[in-house]
Amino acid sequence: MPEVRKALQNVYFDTAASPFLYNKDVFPIVSSLVGVEHILFASDYPLLNASRLIRQLEASGLAQDKQDAITSDNAIRLLRLQGTPS
Repeated sequence: MPEVRKALQNVYFDTAASPFLYNKDVFPIVSSLVGVEHILFASDYPLLNASRLIRQLEASGLAQDKQDAITSDNAIRLLRLQGTPS
C-alpha cells in the first residue's frame, strides 16, 4: 500500500527492545513498508545489550548495506553528523 509509505514519510522506527517484541523478520517487514532509511539503531541498555540487537539484525537476512544503514548511515544522514557513512 503506497499510502502507508506516504503517511509515514516523516516517521522513524528504532530497534530498541526489538528482540523482546519481535522476531528477526521485523527488519525486512518494516523495510518493505516504510523503507530501510526509516529505521534507526537504538538500544535499551542496560536492559538489553546492544550485541543482542546486532545479532537479531544480522539474522534478519537484510543485505549488509541495509544493515549499515540501520546501524549508522541513517542516523548520520538524519542528524547531519560529520563524517562519511560506512
